[in-house]
Amino acid sequence: MLKKLSKFILDLFFPKKCFGCGKAGTYICNSCLEKIEIIPKNQCPICGKVTPNGLLCKKCKEQSSLDYLIWAVLYSNPLIKKLIKAFKYNYIKELAKPLSKLLIKSIERNFQFSIFNFQFMVIPIPLHKRKLRERDFNQAELLAKEVAKQFSIPLENGILKRNQFTFPQAKIKDYKIRRENVKNIFEIERKFVKKCKAENKNLLQEKTIILVDDVATTGATLSEAAKVLKKAGAKEVWGLVIAKG
Repeated sequence: MLKKLSKFILDLFFPKKCFGCGKAGTYICNSCLEKIEIIPKNQCPICGKVTPNGLLCKKCKEQSSLDYLIWAVLYSNPLIKKLIKAFKYNYIKELAKPLSKLLIKSIERNFQFSIFNFQFMVIPIPLHKRKLRERDFNQAELLAKEVAKQFSIPLENGILKRNQFTFPQAKIKDYKIRRENVKNIFEIERKFVKKCKAENKNLLQEKTIILVDDVATTGATLSEAAKVLKKAGAKEVWGLVIAKG
């Protein structure tokens, strides 16, 4: 009954029509989705220096725990901005699949090696339990599920925990304040620690983590999560987002 009511309200205030061309029956039609150009990665995501595939340059690596930041498009794209806002703030879960296609394309177009040569694990950036109750779903988890399924990589959403409710990063413009806002907000789930102890091995050891979120501006949130994962044993952490702000 509650789901039917939610659908009725959604259809009433946000009738299903393409955010791009206005076509009825879908929030983003195939034609408009195909027109969204995936940006080739040839620069460090922090300073803009020319590097391969979103690799952080040596200098920027000193201030971030990420190894790569892979993004599909720029957030300045008007259609992308509409889609992500509808996905996150209007709670249109249906947009997870088309938006995840952009993530998948970005990986396929910018990495020529076989993804199966790595010990990968996909982890979504977790929401705080208060925010999860408000939204009823974690948008990063929905995206991560599609990426994991496409590449047959294990999805793990019981490893990383968000332990603090913070001020929204999107409303903070200063880089230093952004970093302070997300400082120490993540930790490894106790259940996962117990599982490692029970199996007498570090299940993150030698793993390359694909850390999924929707948008990155400075990458502060992803970097903070990466720091915790690396401290727990992960070999590398790659950030993967739909859009770079």
